[in-house]
Amino acid sequence: MTKIVFVSEGLITKQDLEERKIPQMLDEFSEYGIKYEFTEDLAALKGADGNMREANLRLEKEGPDWVEQTPEFLDSIKDADIIIMHYSGAGKKFFEAAKNLKLLCVMRSGVENVNMEAAKEHGVVVCASPGRAAEPVADFAVTLMLALMRRLPVNDMGGSGKWKDSVMGLEGMMKNSTVSLLGFGAIAQKVALRLKGFGCNIISYDPWGNKEKAEELGVELVDNIEQLFKRADFLSVHARLTDENHGMINKELLSLMKPTAYLINTARAGLVDEDALIDAIKNNVIAGAGLDVFSSEPLPENHPFLTMDHVIATPHVAGNGGDFILRSIESPINEIRHYFKDEPYNFKMN
Repeated sequence: MTKIVFVSEGLITKQDLEERKIPQMLDEFSEYGIKYEFTEDLAALKGADGNMREANLRLEKEGPDWVEQTPEFLDSIKDADIIIMHYSGAGKKFFEAAKNLKLLCVMRSGVENVNMEAAKEHGVVVCASPGRAAEPVADFAVTLMLALMRRLPVNDMGGSGKWKDSVMGLEGMMKNSTVSLLGFGAIAQKVALRLKGFGCNIISYDPWGNKEKAEELGVELVDNIEQLFKRADFLSVHARLTDENHGMINKELLSLMKPTAYLINTARAGLVDEDALIDAIKNNVIAGAGLDVFSSEPLPENHPFLTMDHVIATPHVAGNGGDFILRSIESPINEIRHYFKDEPYNFKMN
């Protein structure tokens, strides 16, 4: 008997899963002899005073070992072979409690909420779901490019109660613009697909970029990150956040950009040195930015990103769109198929 446990952090309820018939999706594995259970882990949420966004940010910054899970929750996972989870914290105590655990499926693109060393020590395979928000995030990244290129933050008259006179010749156009993609994973590839019809030149820097996919999409893979920044009219960030690349978009790289260029970040705030970006915009090193992620969320009142005319700042909504629960469960279900068939995993992170 293989026990599959779905761990909810409070955002996804048992009713949510039942309405979407997710427990029934697991019936395809019945020939292997499975048992399904639902359990709740509200420890991260309570540790952040009930604020899910704050809990998620803290997990991304600090990892999961600050989460104090209840004995009742730890008991509920003690004989799980497979766990599906979302924003809960999988720290040392989590893995010590889940003694039978073999596969941990995380319903998000990164595994910042998992202690990967502890997973390794306990022999647990950890899989993520990097494509779960690919479609809406790709839509959003392109939307930010179009809005900035057409100067919508400056030209928008909605809510002002008065007509604005525009300055001719300042708006650009996508045709012949160079869009630089930092990273060439699932989301970046979908951005490239959307941009093909605009007549853009698309380049990407990713040491592990899929050359065949790049050729198929008409994307030039460049040899170094400096070239990516120098040539960009739009620099769109689509990289995973690691200890090594934290703050990688710094003063030096920003200084290589054209004064007419824009930075787009729908990935992780930690990839960008925010102080350097603020200085670059204030001093006209670059033209502006479209930002959906921030090192501190919510941003405090009168933060520079909230007061600049040439910045579009949105409250971490790029991944919204469609049914996020159904989108998020696709990858775990697929990885469980690989588990039972003893096949390679698609998104094994360790």
